[in-house]
Amino acid sequence: MSLFNFEFQIKTKIIFGENKIEKLNDSLESFGVKRIMLVVDKGIIEAGLIDKVEKILKKSDFEYFIFDQVKPDPTIEIVNSGIKFLLENKVDALVAVGGGSPIDTAKAIRASFSNVELADKISVDKLPLITIPTTSGSGSEVTKAVVIKDENTKKKFAVADENLAPDISIVDPIMTKTLPPQLTAIGGMDALSHCIESYVSHAAVLPFEMIATKGIEMVKNYLRPAVGNGNNMEARAGMSLASLFGGISLSNCGLGLVHAISHPLGGQFNIPHGLANTMILPYVMEFNIIANPAKFANIAYLFGVNIENMTEMEAACKGIEEIKKIKKDIGLDYSLNDFGVDKFEYIAELALKEKLMLKSNPRSIEKKDIIKILRRAY
Repeated sequence: MSLFNFEFQIKTKIIFGENKIEKLNDSLESFGVKRIMLVVDKGIIEAGLIDKVEKILKKSDFEYFIFDQVKPDPTIEIVNSGIKFLLENKVDALVAVGGGSPIDTAKAIRASFSNVELADKISVDKLPLITIPTTSGSGSEVTKAVVIKDENTKKKFAVADENLAPDISIVDPIMTKTLPPQLTAIGGMDALSHCIESYVSHAAVLPFEMIATKGIEMVKNYLRPAVGNGNNMEARAGMSLASLFGGISLSNCGLGLVHAISHPLGGQFNIPHGLANTMILPYVMEFNIIANPAKFANIAYLFGVNIENMTEMEAACKGIEEIKKIKKDIGLDYSLNDFGVDKFEYIAELALKEKLMLKSNPRSIEKKDIIKILRRAY
């Protein structure tokens, strides 16, 4: 695909900034809805974040119902429970509050209403979805993709469709303030992996390259401070933007081999998605460099490396060193060995089935390549 031949559209309306959570009622009223389903996990409730949302909703005459059964790596069973909850409470709008799991769950619940049988049971043609991220990493608040796990097979499957994109995303950095340092670190590396993979993707085009590279800069500038001091609101805002930019760019440029491998790692070994990405990222970059040395050299430049007297390949390798440094600095210097990962051949076979991810990877892949990457990350 040519950089100068593209279509440019961001389907989700984005409301960004501190205290923008106060715009929630106005956003809901724009859809003419009254009965709201809040999709959350237990952690959001324990952190007191749902209290902030309830306080705002109570300023209007909305009725709201809290669905709190979401767990990390949402499953088909959880989605089905959410559909039942929605029908029982005659809900006409969804508000997902949390990280990628609540947001993906809400997307999957809404997608179910595209089929005729269920659409007859609700009073609106399309169930509005508003997302309020409380983490900085998944980018799910703006993506047109969803990842769901089949608990029986331990496999994750990813689906991408324009209709999955939320209608509105309210990105308020204050909602990320309670995020612990390790989760801040994991989310930040997830955002970085999104920005890097979409930037080097076969499907990358200029507007989204610009967004992705700005996301990489944001991670370089703000991830360490956000992990070191969660009250640093400039750093929190910077990482919220990095997550947002990663979500926008991956929705339009695709991802790659990092995510193709991390999905089966998460499904089979219950490794948090962002952490799986973190462990795999440097070694996938090593594999992919030869397909586009100039872009990988630019990643080093974006990380502040003086590449003036280096060849493209030398500079590209320096970029990988910077990724490893940031991993260590933020306390994520883990290996697959730390999580008891084995079955490399099986993981490689599952990764090769991640067609949605692999089609945009800059370099063609064989099973032996994935096994080698897994061994490097072990």
